[in-house]
Amino acid sequence: MKRFVIAALVAGCLTAPALSASITVSFASEDGTTQEWTFDQDTGKATMGDISAPYTWDEEAKKLCVDIPDQGEVCGVFDRVAQAVGETANYTLSTGGGGTATVTAMSE
Repeated sequence: MKRFVIAALVAGCLTAPALSASITVSFASEDGTTQEWTFDQDTGKATMGDISAPYTWDEEAKKLCVDIPDQGEVCGVFDRVAQAVGETANYTLSTGGGGTATVTAMSE
């Protein structure tokens, strides 16, 4: 579940300013794992396989929070807001840890 939290938090940060209907992000966590997530801004849902969860984004604070079932709210703070394919952002989680996310695709 921690991997889900990392991916969802980072992706929300990356997708919020992009103005795309959906965006795909590759996440490289500091523990060496990599995942790809797709985010739908119209529904506010982040998905990877069978996992789907809502997220909220505070652009001014560069803070994204996800309400994870059986875990509660987990938030991430980002060093920048990535807005285009190929851009990256580093993040730190409220639960500890972090990593780097890269935007790999966007669609309208």
